[in-house]
Amino acid sequence: MSIDALTVTAGLGSFACFFLVHVITFRWLPPERLLQSLLLIVLAVMALPAVLMALAQDLKIIDVPWGELACAAGLGMLINGLACFVYVLCIFGPYETSVRMRLVREIALGGTDGLLHQELLGRYNAETIVEIRLRRLLGSGDIIEKDGLYRCGRPGNFFFVFDIIAGALGKWIGR
Repeated sequence: MSIDALTVTAGLGSFACFFLVHVITFRWLPPERLLQSLLLIVLAVMALPAVLMALAQDLKIIDVPWGELACAAGLGMLINGLACFVYVLCIFGPYETSVRMRLVREIALGGTDGLLHQELLGRYNAETIVEIRLRRLLGSGDIIEKDGLYRCGRPGNFFFVFDIIAGALGKWIGR
């Protein structure tokens, strides 16, 4: 097996491990623990490409200098990290937070009989939206609640990265 093929295989294989563990844990975790568990799983599998590369070297599947192996492991980790990032940003994030997707799921659960407008409002209204999101943010530690007031739990949390990027893009395109 070539080092290039092993690099891609290790990166994508690590992502497959991440995805499998995420799907298994997703079913049993309460909503307020989802973001925290997602981050822990990503961090846990980040080193997996390096471990797989070292194992392949030890088992004589490949025979390359350790410097090349270290670079290939780094690239495998990058492939894994990018795959995890795209999954969280483009698939998991919208599935968990999109009001449109939630409404479609609720309507689908209604079966062929459908749902009345009032039934949808009863299942998913503004109060429900805020409660679900507050539980998730409190569970992840991104916000804290004290004496009925909510504050940022961490000054540099993950969500501020998106604000910075969106702000820079807004200035760049003139909006």
